Amino acid sequence: MTEDNQHNADEQQTPMQPQPQPLPGQVFVRPGIDDRPDYEKTLTEEAKAALKRLAVQQNPRVPEASNERPEVQQTLINTESGSPLTAFAHLDAAVPNLESSFLDLRDPMTAPDGTTPTKPQVHRLTAGFALGALLFTAPMAALNSVLIPQTISRLSGTDRVTDLALLSVVGTLLTFLMNAWISVGSDHSYCPLGRRTPWIIAGTVLTATSVAILSACDFMPLVIVFWLFTLIGHAMVSMPLAAAFGERVPDKFRDRADAWRGVGQAFGQVLGIIAAVSLTWAVDDSGWDGTTRFAMMVFALCLVVAGVATLLVLPFEGSSSYLPRESVKKGDYFSQYRPPKGAPKFFIAFAARMFAIAATSGIAIYQWYLAQDGLGDVSQVAMFGLSGAAAVMSVMAVAAFVGSLLAALLLGRIARAFKDSRIPAIAACLLFVVAVVLPLTPIDSAMAVALYALFAGFAYVVYDGVSQGLNLATLPDVRSVGRSLAAFSLANTFGSLIGAVVCAIAIAVTGEYLLIFAVAAGCMAVAGVLTLLLK
Repeated sequence: MTEDNQHNADEQQTPMQPQPQPLPGQVFVRPGIDDRPDYEKTLTEEAKAALKRLAVQQNPRVPEASNERPEVQQTLINTESGSPLTAFAHLDAAVPNLESSFLDLRDPMTAPDGTTPTKPQVHRLTAGFALGALLFTAPMAALNSVLIPQTISRLSGTDRVTDLALLSVVGTLLTFLMNAWISVGSDHSYCPLGRRTPWIIAGTVLTATSVAILSACDFMPLVIVFWLFTLIGHAMVSMPLAAAFGERVPDKFRDRADAWRGVGQAFGQVLGIIAAVSLTWAVDDSGWDGTTRFAMMVFALCLVVAGVATLLVLPFEGSSSYLPRESVKKGDYFSQYRPPKGAPKFFIAFAARMFAIAATSGIAIYQWYLAQDGLGDVSQVAMFGLSGAAAVMSVMAVAAFVGSLLAALLLGRIARAFKDSRIPAIAACLLFVVAVVLPLTPIDSAMAVALYALFAGFAYVVYDGVSQGLNLATLPDVRSVGRSLAAFSLANTFGSLIGAVVCAIAIAVTGEYLLIFAVAAGCMAVAGVLTLLLK
């Protein structure tokens, strides 16, 4: 065989290699770019191993779980049953955060999620979280304080107190379970919209839809089902919003944004109650003439507006698709609620907050029934063009807001005036006890509950703010303060359960709504005694 024939035979036996192609619209192949070989196909396993040893290994940092972030847990504590205006006081005893940029050489303008927002974006973050707190709090305050009690009263009649207590207990337990599930679920969300935004969107849709359906329900089991769906949807909004606040706001502007978010939440509570009683103040003796149904539809629309406005004002969240994936473990859901070991004072602080929450939550749950049937003749009470029970609710809401705001403005001076933080905390407990005793005295009932709301609002903000330093001092390890605060937040759950059940028993046995003030006085007195044991 000749040399040419041998060459032609080799070409026929050797498969043709694909030739590199130029970019679309181009004529030439760029040397070293378009004709670069595919190393996954051309290199041997030994060569790949050698190249891996020489290459720089990049291990992307897995974002910290939201249940381990101290500022997220503190936000949840204040949001669930704490005083939102406490943050407005700018106390020196802040929650320790070992990842704060103020503890190292990082730029305090860089948020924990790695972004560095511009000045307009910082303003949008502050306004967005404050607006979200206001718009989401108002409908829930209206439903919890006015509309759900009215609906229960219409459907249950004489059993309204026990049915409302049962609904409150089930709702509190469900909220606890959902917070544990949603905190893990949103941490493990990977999509172009980010980790938190999809949950906020879905929660807004679920909450608004459930409230709209709830307005048409005339069967108690359906009311319970869709109210629980409402609470699930609200948890899908509140937990991701709290986590997003801790991740997206730079340390330099955290205090200011937190203060305005607290003001938005506090004002949302007042606005929601006043709006609810304004829409339903003409109800008849049975507590129902159709206006509750209309009010629920209005607040369902408000929830939609809240979700849209919050997401539009906030800068768009970055994609989470690129984040390192981690599998969800069974222990991730409830391991965060394990109390710290070797911290006996922690349980004392836990019990003190639990009884303080019980003192406030019991009155809040049955406040509408108290204003409607527990204060005697209140037909002469008038405010904002309202009269009767609607005016009483408005007076109490405004008085509580004024007292809380005044306490927030003075809280810094009060805390700095005493070296021992137990002194102002116990004094606040005593003031609260005096406040709840006023409605039990011969003073005019409407005036008494207004003074109660004013003094109790002031006292609770002082107690809540000053006790934060005492509670943090009970934690043995600042490196795990996020998980310790998550366990501490269980005091909100247990306190709400105690307040609802004990007050319901007192009303059911005696038939007197005023006894909820006696229960509140006893609970806060216990909280004061337990606070005395902290040092």
